[in-house]
Amino acid sequence: MGLLNANKPPVLVGETFSPWTKKARWALEHCKVAYDYDEYVPTLSEPRLRWRLRQWGGDVSVPVLFADDRAICGSWEIADFANDASDDQRLGDFSAIEPWNDLSEAALAEGRARVLMCISGNDEALAESLPEFIPLRLRRPLRFLARDGARRLERKYRHLVEPGALRASLLKARQTLAKTESGYLLDQFSYADIAMAVVLEIIAPIARHEPQLGRATETCWNDPALSEEFADLIAWRDRLAGDERISYSQFKRK
Repeated sequence: MGLLNANKPPVLVGETFSPWTKKARWALEHCKVAYDYDEYVPTLSEPRLRWRLRQWGGDVSVPVLFADDRAICGSWEIADFANDASDDQRLGDFSAIEPWNDLSEAALAEGRARVLMCISGNDEALAESLPEFIPLRLRRPLRFLARDGARRLERKYRHLVEPGALRASLLKARQTLAKTESGYLLDQFSYADIAMAVVLEIIAPIARHEPQLGRATETCWNDPALSEEFADLIAWRDRLAGDERISYSQFKRK
């Protein structure tokens, strides 16, 4: 654990519902890297994040891990940091895992676009998407703010969307798991399993969210057709989530 200052734990800035934040949290926890967590609120938290990053222009996004006076941006980079901090490389060989991470990233990009489209077209989900401090009586009149935010996010990440990537990644995971005896995508549990298990969170989420998603918003994160088609992979994800040796805090029921 020589990479870390024991007197100053890293701070992870993320969005509790975000698959990318889930990947980062799972990796850190599996590697026994203690960290503090700050919830990022789109637009409202952006000035402070830019100040912490010393980045005044261009796009910023989470998760970001602030560790020992440096910023580590993105779930892949955070997982790599955690793997090195673990000493025993318990997340696996990242050169072998990278193709799985690429599949995960493409799948999640398509899934994010679907979720944003759903929220943009759902008045109740838009009202739920507004910050918690906005009174209930003002939420309906201010839905346009949430709609504008969802559309800006869709435009920001549109270039990453590869139609069909979500289903293709799930098919690849199914084919690979059918050939393994370990129950993992590689010989043993690794970040490859984390990356692909989290993909299931955009069609049948089970992780706890704090703050919780509203009912309409949660509906947008579910895909009944894909959930039925890939019920076997959902069961695989559920087995990982239920295994105390490899699970992480958002999968643990209160």
